[in-house]
Amino acid sequence: MIEAHAPESSDSNALALGSPKHNWMRLGTVSLLSLVLVGSLALWGYYLLTRQPVTRLLTPAMSVSAAFQPRYLFSIYGAQEPVGVAVTPGGDRIYVAESGGQRMVRVFDRNGGQLSSFAPPGSQIPARAPAYIAVQSTGMVYVVDRARRGVDTYDAGGNYKGTLKPAFPEGWSPLGIRFAGDDLILTEVTEKQHRILKLDQGGALTLQYGRQGQGEGDELWFPNSAVADTSGRIFISDSNNARIQVVDGEGHLVGSIRGFSIPRGMALDAEKRLHVVDAVDHKVKVFDVANQQAKRLFDFGDMGVGSGQFNYPNDIAIDTTGRVYVADRANNRVQVWVY
Repeated sequence: MIEAHAPESSDSNALALGSPKHNWMRLGTVSLLSLVLVGSLALWGYYLLTRQPVTRLLTPAMSVSAAFQPRYLFSIYGAQEPVGVAVTPGGDRIYVAESGGQRMVRVFDRNGGQLSSFAPPGSQIPARAPAYIAVQSTGMVYVVDRARRGVDTYDAGGNYKGTLKPAFPEGWSPLGIRFAGDDLILTEVTEKQHRILKLDQGGALTLQYGRQGQGEGDELWFPNSAVADTSGRIFISDSNNARIQVVDGEGHLVGSIRGFSIPRGMALDAEKRLHVVDAVDHKVKVFDVANQQAKRLFDFGDMGVGSGQFNYPNDIAIDTTGRVYVADRANNRVQVWVY
């Protein structure tokens, strides 16, 4: 029978586990490791406190244009609950439609000083309700009045020139208004009609698009504004459907832009950037629409009452100098930003 024997130690100086000398050595090892760990943590903390910031690089997925967002300049006060804003090309006159207070159109200079105000002659509150505004290249000012169910026209000085009332058999009730060259593009919202209309200089209807509904295709639900680019495409803020519908010059749907709560006023700039006011998100959302596929660039603003913050914004205008004007409705002001 083979018996198993424990091997004898070949080292006569081997330490027995649990001996006093072994315990002291183990304690020393633990202490040394602890000192190394504490030292490493101290060095890491020193690095975090003293390191220089690293420049953030734009990823390929981000447009270079996104690095050049507008910055807040100042706010214009003097209009109660502004819902519409328009500007002359050079930005020397800013027209603001107020839905509160006296319900006037207020006129401001480039520095925010009030120049004048105007309203339809003989009209009284609540028989007037100015909304969106458009300024023609000639300086004529077109103001949609929801209470009067028409478009009032004024010269640059605010002198009343007449009311535009196209001869539609069913009547009309315009809401949004923008110029496309010398033509007018309007949105109309009535009990039966939710659509856009394009009128020539003589007021004749040249294009009609949309019908009331919450589905796909040509259905619109409370469209607030419509703007056209140089190629003839028309962008429609289909507000209660939370989208922008894009149609060509013949009235055919060619695209849709999503990612909104309630989109309202819109403006295009010379860089082919579409600026969309999202009233409930309290932001302006900016898209590159130079190509067929819209690309979201950035947003600016957030909810609040401070400088650069919005409280239910409603409309937007851009002049040729790069200034952006936002009707900050619930904050009773128009904010001015600049690229």
